[in-house]
Parts: sequence; C-alpha cells; structure tokens
Amino acid sequence: MKITYPPFGDARIAIESFLRDFGHEVIPPPPSTNRTLSIGVKYAPEFACLPLKITLGNYIESIEKGADTILMLGGIGPCRFGYYAEVQRRILKDLGYDMDWIVLDLSNGWMNLFRSIKKIVNGNSVIKVIKALRLAWEKVLALDKIEKISRKARPFERYKGEVDNIVRETHKKLDQAGSISQVRQVLSEYRETMDSIIDEDSLEELVKIGIVGEFYVVLDHFTNFEIARRLGELGVWAENAFYIEDIVRIYLPLFRNKDIEERTRVALPYIKRSVGGEGQRTVAHTIEFAERGFDGVIHLSPFTCMPEIVAEGILERVSKDYDIPVLTLSIDEQTGLAGITTRIEAFIDMLKTKKRRRMAG
Repeated sequence: MKITYPPFGDARIAIESFLRDFGHEVIPPPPSTNRTLSIGVKYAPEFACLPLKITLGNYIESIEKGADTILMLGGIGPCRFGYYAEVQRRILKDLGYDMDWIVLDLSNGWMNLFRSIKKIVNGNSVIKVIKALRLAWEKVLALDKIEKISRKARPFERYKGEVDNIVRETHKKLDQAGSISQVRQVLSEYRETMDSIIDEDSLEELVKIGIVGEFYVVLDHFTNFEIARRLGELGVWAENAFYIEDIVRIYLPLFRNKDIEERTRVALPYIKRSVGGEGQRTVAHTIEFAERGFDGVIHLSPFTCMPEIVAEGILERVSKDYDIPVLTLSIDEQTGLAGITTRIEAFIDMLKTKKRRRMAG
C-alpha cells in the first residue's frame, strides 16, 4: 500500500508520522502550486469548492509519484466537504485511476468506520496503535504551538524570513522526532529561540486580527496566500479561530470534546442552528475575537461555500453590534495575490488608524 492524503497546513508532519508507524509507505503530496490548482480546475466541476479542486490536484500529483491509496475524511450534511471523497473517487476513476480509498466517515455507521481504521492499523498490536496515536497527537499539539508562537514573533523579526527559517528547521526536527520526549525537546528549543525575538512589552501595541472561516482555507498556506505570514510582515499579530487540534476534535468523533460545542453557543442569538461546515462557528469565533479585544477580523471563504455565504451575511450584524471591522475574502482559482494584498493593506491601515485614536483617547 502506497498511501497519500489531502494536505492542509502543517498537519502533514503528524499524518505521516501516524502512517509510517503502522508500516505504510507514505507518498506525500508535493507542496501545492499553481500546477496543482490548474489540474484540479481542469477535472473538477466548475462550481465545486476550491478545496475540492486543490485536493484533487494533490491526488493526481501523488498518483504520478506512485500512490495507489488515498486517505480521506467523509460525512453528510449541508457542507459539501462530506461528499468530496465520493466525487473525487468518480472523477479519478473516469480518468483511469482506480484507487483504493480509506474514508473515515461515521455517517455510514461505526462498523464502516472501524473497517477503515483497521486498514490504517495494518495488523499492528493495540500497544503499537496507542503509541503511534500518542506520538502523532503530541506532534499535532506541537505544530499548533509552533504556529501560534510564530504569529507573535513575525512582527518583531530582525530580517525578512527570520521566523520562517526557524519554523522550517523546527518542522524538520519535529518530523524526525521518534518519541514524545523528543517532540517536547524540539518545542522547548524552539520556544527559547523565539523568546529572543518577541518583544513582550510591545505586543499590546500591535494590531491584532482574528482569522475565521472555512477550515481548509484558514489552515492551508497555499490556498490562503500565506495570509498569516503577510500579516506578520506588515506588523500585525494574527491569530486563527482554530488550529489543527480543533479540526481533529470537530471532524473525528473519537477526539471530540464539549468545549468546542460550548464555544459555538455564543452564536445562537444570531444563528440558531448549524448550517454545515464552519458557518455557525465563524459567527461564534468573530464574537469571541471581539470580546477578547481584537482590532479586526478577516473572514476567509471559498467561493460558492454555502455555510460561509450564510455566515458572511450575519457577520455584518455582528460587526455592527460588537464594533469590530470584518473583511471577507472570497477565494477561488481566479483570485490573484495583488488584489488580496491591496485589500489586506487597506484594511490594516484602517485598523491602525482606529487603534491609534482609541489609545490616544
């Protein structure tokens, strides 16, 4: 079995660790590029979500490298994410790629889910499974901490690319870590390095922006035009509404907890029920950022994403009620970096002016 998976953000390090520990040959998808996107756009339905198109391109590039199995999540509901696996399976089959699929999907019952898990476990013992899970989970937690700290450090970097270089080297070490103690050692060294860059006394003077929206676009650096890095270089402290840990807890039933459900309840005065995807959570996260004193919110939405379209309309009321500016960026294959950059820079200039006035008065 030569297995690949849909990449998003830095989760690949934990995913590959998990699969390698079970003896699978992992064929990681090449980093997403414009070629990846063009392949997906060529074969996907025109009005399909952008994440479907990009991940379809990822699969085809992985197949070109020898992958014969695809690991994917599935489900049902108003959001089309749950149908990606089936739609992509049919597209690939029409193209002549008869792939083996491992779809983690509870909607077809626990037995089907356990059959998929059994394929992943690959005959390993319970002890081996627990050990692999613990190590992969520790890497997930470390990846999130690395990302959060980098967001604080980037506005203070002493030369362009300093933080990115440190993060890149830390990711390499984390990828090679074979035990929980090694993961924690890598994280400890990273924190010490970043502490020498971050100016804690000046943090509160920075413009703080929360990033909300559909999970793939928020977490995948290629899809969102590396928005966190660009904001940091503009002197902004950017923070996501969620990170890899949160998405694992939301979409994998074995990891769910009540905290995420409780956090969503703050949106109830504006949206009474789930509309699929992150729609209701987008509203809740925006309210949370406003209550935490953030200066603004950037809402990332794939073009035609129904849950985020619903959320966008509601965010106009939230923005007015909580006096927090919200910039919605709808992203598809036609979106260009120049247009995104112009809108972000104008938004930041407005927030900086507003913050100066507030601090002065």
